[in-house]
Amino acid sequence: MPHVPAPVIEKLCHKEVFLKNLIFLILLLPSYAFASNLDIDINKGFLGAKWLSSQEEVETVLGKPNGYYRINKNRTLLFYGKSVSLLISRNRLREVNIGGDLSDALSELPTTFNTKYDVSNLTINGKPFLRERFEKVEEALNIELGAPSYSVSAGTDEVLVDLQFSGVGGYGSENEFVLRKISFAYQL
Repeated sequence: MPHVPAPVIEKLCHKEVFLKNLIFLILLLPSYAFASNLDIDINKGFLGAKWLSSQEEVETVLGKPNGYYRINKNRTLLFYGKSVSLLISRNRLREVNIGGDLSDALSELPTTFNTKYDVSNLTINGKPFLRERFEKVEEALNIELGAPSYSVSAGTDEVLVDLQFSGVGGYGSENEFVLRKISFAYQL
């Protein structure tokens, strides 16, 4: 576990903010020990956690998630940071979701946790993608996305990619669509 300097601890111990900061530290510190390369290879998985990895294998690579949501006896969502969720189905990594409603809702929280998995740190093929314009996303994915739209599906032989864009500025031109959410689903 990382060493926290004494002056930082003294500031954290102020009565009014102690509990809030303690929760912040508990959620933040685990993110330092795991996945270091934040470039996503959609055909291999998510940040070193390979497609079809077990939940235990995913947590070994990425660290303990911020939270879990059990959908049913065979499906569980793992949450990393404010923007990333992973679907484990029948104890295998099947889907990754980045951004969207989860990200929007959690961004309103006053504290930050697992900042390592913040979307500003994630890349695909070395290029940023979330909150980027349509043509930049297409370039990062290196997949033909077709005509700009609010919802686009594309993919590779093994992975389905669903993208949701928001319109900015005026209506209609390709430069006005910005990526809001991206999902990768393993298909084999």
